[in-house]
Amino acid sequence: MTEHHHEHGWTRLGTEIAHEGPHLTVHRDRVVQPHGAEGTYEHVEMADGARIVMVDGRRRVAFVEDAFYPLGARLLHVPGGAIGKGEDPLDAARRECEEETGWCPRELRHLTAFHPLPSRTAAVVHLYLATDLFRGTVRRDPTEAGMTLRWLPFEEAVDAVRSGEISEAASVIGVLLAEHALTP
Repeated sequence: MTEHHHEHGWTRLGTEIAHEGPHLTVHRDRVVQPHGAEGTYEHVEMADGARIVMVDGRRRVAFVEDAFYPLGARLLHVPGGAIGKGEDPLDAARRECEEETGWCPRELRHLTAFHPLPSRTAAVVHLYLATDLFRGTVRRDPTEAGMTLRWLPFEEAVDAVRSGEISEAASVIGVLLAEHALTP
């Protein structure tokens, strides 16, 4: 069994795959923690994501609403999804805009990249601001069949984030960064 040392002080003694599915793999590693204790660490391997704050010429933000099984609720959030293997994050953002909303951006600006849950996955979410939109074609996959599109005036979207009505992480970060980016 090969030890795997990390610069941050953790040592992996061994690993097993607890679950492997089409969207994620759950790993269970035997580790030595930085302070010396041995234990088990479970983490998820999943694709990076691209999420998009789409703002139209009338200064409205595009949100999609969809049902989330773990929450048992529908949630309003900015469009986006997984980045395919070998796919450029910018290309994934363009693709996701059109697939989920039927709108395409002429302008796409990278706002940031963030780790949504660093204690459980190394996945990164790339966040973009899309403007100068033109009509495309909605092409949602079967898991998005109940998804709906909703446009909110920009100030209303910011208020919804600040009040907690919009609580999904990429949407919160994206709307607040877009507010800063679009303020003269």
